[in-house]
Amino acid sequence: MPWAIWITNSFLQWGLLTLILWKNAWRQHAAFTTYIAFCSCKTTALIWIALFIPAKYFTINWTARIVTLPLLIAVLVQIFSAVFKPYSTLPKGTLLSFRLAFASVLAISVAAAVYYPGKAPGNLANTVLMLNRSASIIFSGAFAVTALFSSYFGIPWPRRTYGIGVGFLLFMSVDLFVSSVSLMYGYAMGVTLTKISMLSYSLALITWLIYFSKPDVPSPTLTLEQVKRLQNALNSKTSESESTPATL
Repeated sequence: MPWAIWITNSFLQWGLLTLILWKNAWRQHAAFTTYIAFCSCKTTALIWIALFIPAKYFTINWTARIVTLPLLIAVLVQIFSAVFKPYSTLPKGTLLSFRLAFASVLAISVAAAVYYPGKAPGNLANTVLMLNRSASIIFSGAFAVTALFSSYFGIPWPRRTYGIGVGFLLFMSVDLFVSSVSLMYGYAMGVTLTKISMLSYSLALITWLIYFSKPDVPSPTLTLEQVKRLQNALNSKTSESESTPATL
């Protein structure tokens, strides 16, 4: 176990949680704050368990990972809302397109589980790796789809929301790579690649620390709502001009 990286990540997690609370950013990013708070407690507890009751480590670690899933879903929903609300300003059919894109990500995850079940189907460790890969496909795909849709429609992200999305996409993409390689070559390979996965999470934590240390200001690019208001104002001025009789 790479203890140095593990302990460093624990300090980074607690530091990030402290920064979020100090900046009073937890109200706007409640789901992300809950996720970081849980992960901070989880990492500290797992370090203690690995040291003193290692026989329980595997079970407790993966149980905690299952608990993390609904927290990740809440973070994803909060990011989507922060980027795309109010939905009434979106072009017609955008939400339907997003649902179809997300359904495609789920289909890819299911197909990967069915057609590439790993080196030892039925084995507990293999099953755990397969579930981890499926979760990585779903979440990294969902974050990527959100980024693509917002980029296509020219919708700017608030600075901290953007940082959260970048951090998640970074470490989940690496986690997807690690779990896929582990399924291909066995659990022992996964243990060997653990350091890469942990370092990617370190980079994600540093990314979040950087973004939360700065003021949360949106991009100067106009949102669709602002464009709509501007267009209504221009139309109103045009109507007034046309209704005013010309004088010589």
